[in-house]
Amino acid sequence: MSAVIRPASPQDSALLAQFAAQAFTDTYRGLDDEQEIADYVAEHFPPEVLAAVIADPACTTLLAWLGDELAGYAVLRAKPAPACVSGPAPLQLWRLYLGQRFIGRGLGAQLMATVQAQAQQRGAQTLWLGVYDRNVRAVAFYERFGFAQVGTSEFLFGGRVYSDPIYAAPVEASK
Repeated sequence: MSAVIRPASPQDSALLAQFAAQAFTDTYRGLDDEQEIADYVAEHFPPEVLAAVIADPACTTLLAWLGDELAGYAVLRAKPAPACVSGPAPLQLWRLYLGQRFIGRGLGAQLMATVQAQAQQRGAQTLWLGVYDRNVRAVAFYERFGFAQVGTSEFLFGGRVYSDPIYAAPVEASK
């Protein structure tokens, strides 16, 4: 099954907001308090916030489509890397999510290949990301693509500070 992956446009912000909110909720349901998840979603995934991310020149927002259905998205972001990321020319893989029913169908690998190609186009040599350690499916996914834990970083969620693992990997050359 092959997805069409393209950069997001401003017209995509409402659909992306709806998709991102659902993907985040589905991912963390059962791992965290439902109200804290809802509060986070309300703050970080309204259409105007996603429109700002899409418009931000520091970000590259990619949408993965299966036919006329949004199946996943990823956001690369130029942000100073934590000190534990020692690879050259780092770029953050800020978000990568698939819709629940698209997981396990090879779309994540397609999206990651496009992320790698975009990172290379942006001159990055290292990708880094933070991931919730209780999200074992995501941790395993990133490790399959050569990411290794290099440290931790603080992440505020639900009024608590978590130490999220930071992973990094070299940017793979386009094939």
